[in-house]
Amino acid sequence: MRTNIIFIITLLFSLVACKKEDKVFTLKTIQLNHYTPKGIPKQLLYLKVLENDHITVIAETDKYPSEYSLPVQFGVHPQLFLPLYAKNYTIQLWGDVTGFLGECEVDMRPYKIIFPIDMEVDSEELKISIKGGWQ
Repeated sequence: MRTNIIFIITLLFSLVACKKEDKVFTLKTIQLNHYTPKGIPKQLLYLKVLENDHITVIAETDKYPSEYSLPVQFGVHPQLFLPLYAKNYTIQLWGDVTGFLGECEVDMRPYKIIFPIDMEVDSEELKISIKGGWQ
């Protein structure tokens, strides 16, 4: 009896995970864990979320002084409701003095996540965590 209940619950979670392609992800915060400064001056750092075309900015974050310690968590404005499994997104780090500093691509297709996300994404220049939940 108990085995049947566990099996049914597991089956339900599996079905929910497989349906995430149709669900909308709410991107609430982005945490900057590390970036590779290349002799940059003190400046205000911020992040941009872009469509996969690397041109269309769909959200930005607040600004944070580069001389302060990391990690730092940024609120996303406006709060994004993304079809996360439908396409890729790019997150770019910018400085108000130097401009573009690095980027990471968010590609969720290899993953099936049921619960709220705290997922790390990185590149050579940048390491971030995206945080949010499903609707």
